[in-house]
Amino acid sequence: MRRIDLLRNPKRLIPILIGSVAGIFVLIDRLFPGIGSIANGSQILLNWATVIAAFALIAGSTNVIIHHIKRLASTDPKRWYSIALLLGVIIPPALAVYGYSTQGRANVLELGLFQDVIRWVYAPISISLLALLTFFGLTAAIHAFGAGQREAIIVVSVALLFLVLQLPVLAGLPYLGESLGWIQRYIVMAGLRGLIFGSAIGAIVASIRILLGIDLPYLDR
Repeated sequence: MRRIDLLRNPKRLIPILIGSVAGIFVLIDRLFPGIGSIANGSQILLNWATVIAAFALIAGSTNVIIHHIKRLASTDPKRWYSIALLLGVIIPPALAVYGYSTQGRANVLELGLFQDVIRWVYAPISISLLALLTFFGLTAAIHAFGAGQREAIIVVSVALLFLVLQLPVLAGLPYLGESLGWIQRYIVMAGLRGLIFGSAIGAIVASIRILLGIDLPYLDR
């Protein structure tokens, strides 16, 4: 029924055809490089996508700035949080424009002022966020123990065991370092690769469904 509705609605059918054909065209170029016409067409499509993404970023940033400026003018008790967001949106491009206009540096990472902002503002905020995530993780572990779920108890117990075994006080115990290294190289790495493979397969399946028009994240609301 959904397919029939799509065929009867050109406003939905045309974007699906454009997105699917462009995606398959670029995919063919990545799988079989060196084909002249396909390579040129793929590069043109990627250039168009870059320009569209740049304008979309500008439009989205402008919309966010206008929304939070209006929020500052309102009586919302949380409107002061908008100041932090506006500073985060405005300062990086302002630093880039300043560095390019005064020092002629196109790479903002080479600007001393930008490095100072990273060192004295971004780094402390990042560390604070990691501390909050650690606290939330510890809270979740305590709740898992309290709930009595067997799988959660096993996972948390193994994590706590490895944290304790990696303490400097226990580093001098015989065979401990070699055992931990073996576990990390084989068992832990196998688990990580399994997660990566699972994520990659999921991304491939999701991409194929989008290219075939089965999933329509750019149209469905």
